[in-house]
Amino acid sequence: MLARLLIALFLLGATPALAQDGGPYLFDLMKQPHYLMAWKGMLVGETVPPWVKSFTKTLNGTTAPSTTVSVGGEPYLLGWVCKPHDCGGNELYVLFAPGARQAWGLLISGGKRSWLGRPDPAIQAAILSGVK
Repeated sequence: MLARLLIALFLLGATPALAQDGGPYLFDLMKQPHYLMAWKGMLVGETVPPWVKSFTKTLNGTTAPSTTVSVGGEPYLLGWVCKPHDCGGNELYVLFAPGARQAWGLLISGGKRSWLGRPDPAIQAAILSGVK
């Protein structure tokens, strides 16, 4: 009886964390025109490595399920991609506003971090909450 109670409490405690994970992969989001448009808008005027440009065209990159993060009480989607076969230090975190009306990113490349899309401090904090 005690074991069942402990299992039930564990599952109830784990449910919120599980609910935030397991969203669509970035390559699936990018197949939707409004997400692709927000992505491309984030990259306008930015200098990015060739693998990021390639991902935009081919959707070939290592990704993980997106997560939902809250910004100002609204749910935003946080996605992640890294350079194929060379993830270490070659990552891009991208945060999409509800409805993919805008996107911002954090590019980690060559030991440097660069913000894409001019995110404000609240957006930066939301992106940093997902950085591994």
